[in-house]
Amino acid sequence: EEAVVWQVKSLPGGKQVMLRASFTLPSISADEESAKKPPISVKFEIPYFAVSGIQVRYLKVTEKSGYQALPWVRYITASGEYDVRTAEGR
Repeated sequence: EEAVVWQVKSLPGGKQVMLRASFTLPSISADEESAKKPPISVKFEIPYFAVSGIQVRYLKVTEKSGYQALPWVRYITASGEYDVRTAEGR
């Protein structure tokens, strides 16, 4: 699968980062329906960060099987389903 991967090492609060990219699709000389540009799918994850600001202040794990569980929470922000449609004729 062809993809553009953009990794941001640090994103301090109140800051904004931007990625601007241009994609050239191979030209297709067929009927008008097949010449339409497909949408671009966008997916992202921000590990160890909760956009909502929600925090777990207390976590108690009760495990009766003897398994040693650790009371640890991993925050992650993940994208929903995004499809970006490009304008025709560009």
